[in-house]
Formats: sequence, structure tokens, C-alpha cells
Amino acid sequence: MHIRPPEGDAYELGITGSIFTEIADSTTELPDTSALWALPGLADCHAHVSMNSLAEFDTITDETMVDSVPRNTWAHLDHGVLLILDKGGKSDTTLVALDHDADLRPYVETAGAMISPPGGYYGNFGSEVDPENLVEHIRTKAATRGGWVKLVGDWPRRGVGPVNNWSLDVLTEAVTAAHSAGARVAIHSMAQSSADAVAAGVDSIEHGPFLTKNDLTTLAARGGAWVPTIVNTLHLRDILGADSSGGRMFSKGLEQMRENLPIAEQLGVTVLAGTDLAVPHGEVATEALRLHEYGLSEVAAAKATSVSAYEYVGRPAKPAPGQEADIVFFRENPFESVETLSNPALIIRRGKTVRSDLG
Repeated sequence: MHIRPPEGDAYELGITGSIFTEIADSTTELPDTSALWALPGLADCHAHVSMNSLAEFDTITDETMVDSVPRNTWAHLDHGVLLILDKGGKSDTTLVALDHDADLRPYVETAGAMISPPGGYYGNFGSEVDPENLVEHIRTKAATRGGWVKLVGDWPRRGVGPVNNWSLDVLTEAVTAAHSAGARVAIHSMAQSSADAVAAGVDSIEHGPFLTKNDLTTLAARGGAWVPTIVNTLHLRDILGADSSGGRMFSKGLEQMRENLPIAEQLGVTVLAGTDLAVPHGEVATEALRLHEYGLSEVAAAKATSVSAYEYVGRPAKPAPGQEADIVFFRENPFESVETLSNPALIIRRGKTVRSDLG
């Protein structure tokens, strides 16, 4: 199998079972990929595979979450998404994604129940924890098996507007507790909680429209990630109405992101693509287009949707012998044409062809 990455020299690999091998050791009949370009796979770094839409927040149950995971993870796979970072849900039932047949889903890391203080998020969703109990909750009750803890950093209160949910001291202790348990911390930040989250050492800022240049500089220096979810921010603005107070806040945040994304690229921030629940599962290529539209170069937007995510979580970004045989091929170089990410020509997961348009 001819592997031509968007950057670097082409080379040959074989496949035996679910593993890449040297070409001489291959036992799998392989298609001609000499005219194609290869990535280790696409990545959605803010997904919720146990859900289907924002409308489910009030009605979702553990049973419906379990039923949704096989269907939604396959939808990602069928679009060439071979890595998902699921940023939590209503309960720890999100962890069932880790146990679903690996041949029928992407590689998954996931948070359990999202954590907020009382009144700090959608009612009856996730775990409500008083701030003074947050650190102990993370030490003793929060799910960490999926590799992530998800906190809600801010939330609007009626007549007041967005309010930060946690103090800097509490956040800092919470991050330390999660890291001690072997988990990364992601935080929902739609307003002004990003500065404290960055200062506290949070690993990934979700949304983050109001990050400052100082925040981005700090994030870059310690290898933190930013998942802007532009498609989701646009979606929420349209739901609320551009003239509503929330709509105006999101519009302002979008303009701030238009300024921040080129700065983030220049500083070397790990920018990652995530869809939240704004588009159907698997359509992370839509976010790649928005990242480019809002200021990332085509190379950076394509990397945010692929190799940057793999490197961030320690997954192989360059297929090699001995690794799981995961790879996605495109007819054009995605670093030169980000649009091509929406049309993979060949998708292979664990040595098995998921989909092929090669004829």
C-alpha cells in the first residue's frame, strides 16, 4: 500500500490482520493508492456520541445513550473519523463507548458525567457538585477511565448574564486532582471563564470565544489545546437569534475568534476541530472549513482535524509497522485543499475497509 502523506516522503506499508506491517510481510490484498493522499484519520475532538442533538438535554436517559453509541460512532467511522474525544454527557454511561466493538467505532477517549455547580448548567444533566466539594468529587466519584474530566466553566443566570462557576483556587486544585488520577481536564467556556481555566492548568478549552492573547500564549507554552467549535457557536447564535442578548454575545465571540485563530496558529497553540452537536455525527470536515474561514491556514485547519489531534493524545500520526492499521485516503492533498476532507476515497479501520470509493 502506497502511503503519501501531505508532508514528507511517500513510503510503502502492508497489512496483516489489524496491524500495519512491512510490505514484504503483508497478508492482506491491498488496493492501489499510489494516486491518493493519506492521513491517519480525521478527528472530532468535541463530540457527544451518546446524544443526537441539543433537544435531547431534557429527555435523554441512560437507555437512549446506550442505544445511540453504536449508531453515532459508526457515522463517524463512515466519514473517516478514526479518533473521537467525547467531552462528556448526562451520566457516566458515556463510558460505554469505550467498550463498543473497536472494529465498528473510532478510537475513543471520553469524559463521564459533566460536572457543574447547582444552577451552573442545564438542569438535571450531569453531576451537580458544590464548589467546596469539587476536588473531593474528582478524587473519589468522577469517572476518569475514559481519560477526561469535563467541567462547566460558566453559565448564564437570569438577569445577570454569564457567571463563572468556579474560583481559580478551586479550579487549580481540581485540575491537580484529575491529573493525579491520570485524566485530562476539559472545560466548557463560553464567556469569561477561560482566563481562570488557563491559569489553573486546564488541558483543553472547549469553545473559548473570549480567550485573550495572554491566555493563548500561556496555553501554547504548556501544550494546552483549544477546541473552538465554530459550527456550534454559529448554531447557538442562530437558535437564540442574532438580536438576543445571547446572540449578541456569540456574535462578539465569533469576531474575537476570527482575531484569535491566526494568533493561535502563530503562537503554536494546539487548535483542534470539534463539532459538539451542531452538525450530524461524522461531519467534522464542516468545522475544518469554518476554522479556515475564521483565520487558520488550510494546513493548520486540516491538521486540527487530523494529525494535531493524534499527536495531542499520543496516537500515531504517521502510520508505521506494528501500529493499528488505521488510515484514510483522499484524492487531493488536504493540506492544500481543506475541502477534500469531506470526501475520503478510502477508509480503513483496524485493517478492514470501512468504505471505498475507488471503484
